[in-house]
Amino acid sequence: MLKKTVLVLSLIFLTVILTSGAEIPGTAVKILAVEKNAKGEEWFRIETPDTYQGWMIATALKFLKPDGKPYASAGNVFEVTSLLANIYGTDDVTDHKPLTVAPIGAVLEIGKCGERWCEVTLPCGTMAWVQKGDGEIKDAAAPRKKLSPDETVALAKRFLGLPYLWSGVTPYGLDCSGYAQLLYRLSGIDILRDAAIQMTKSGLVEVPAGQERTRDLIFFGKVKDKITHVGMMISAEEFIHATTYEKPVVQISRFKDPHWQAIYQGARRPKK
Repeated sequence: MLKKTVLVLSLIFLTVILTSGAEIPGTAVKILAVEKNAKGEEWFRIETPDTYQGWMIATALKFLKPDGKPYASAGNVFEVTSLLANIYGTDDVTDHKPLTVAPIGAVLEIGKCGERWCEVTLPCGTMAWVQKGDGEIKDAAAPRKKLSPDETVALAKRFLGLPYLWSGVTPYGLDCSGYAQLLYRLSGIDILRDAAIQMTKSGLVEVPAGQERTRDLIFFGKVKDKITHVGMMISAEEFIHATTYEKPVVQISRFKDPHWQAIYQGARRPKK
């Protein structure tokens, strides 16, 4: 039986890339509770910035000191723009296998940069190297560039064929709302997780039936108050989504397909 203890602590950081598709490394999360299993391992219940909650083992977390600043929050940083970027212990791809892999959208503290390589400090404190072609150097305080609808569609198509993974928000695997959230975030639009919440509580504007357009999110469910799926329009006739329907991958589907029209419940788009 696990012993439950509630903690009131400061922010912590994810220090590893999780193949279970949790959050991007370096994400600041709140601690809600801690438990020990039969092996004596500590597990923390955490909450991500978008209010998503779940459990993580202590070894995947690094505590932020009360007077510490959030990771990669000041000065120049390196943001990964490749779907996945190998992170190495030296500035050579042949010396050793990668230390880890950073997914698209990961922001890393940066050191010196040469013609091909940038020195980075991982959230766990390890010094490493990333190839400059896997990302871009930017000011940590600069607002994210807002993409046009067509640019968001081009971004979305880069994920085609990646596997469906419940709760996934990285190229290791994506679920429907995690994929929609990632696409919008990389386009400069922040929304919450879960399809039902995205439809009702993310501040998006309702779209009248028949007026759906590129980049609108479209929602599905047997009834309107039980939304179970979300996709994104990429044209007047097609949408892209992470789904288990027919094939468990990110795929493009016909909006007017009878299967989807039978459970279609409405569309939402960002405010201007």
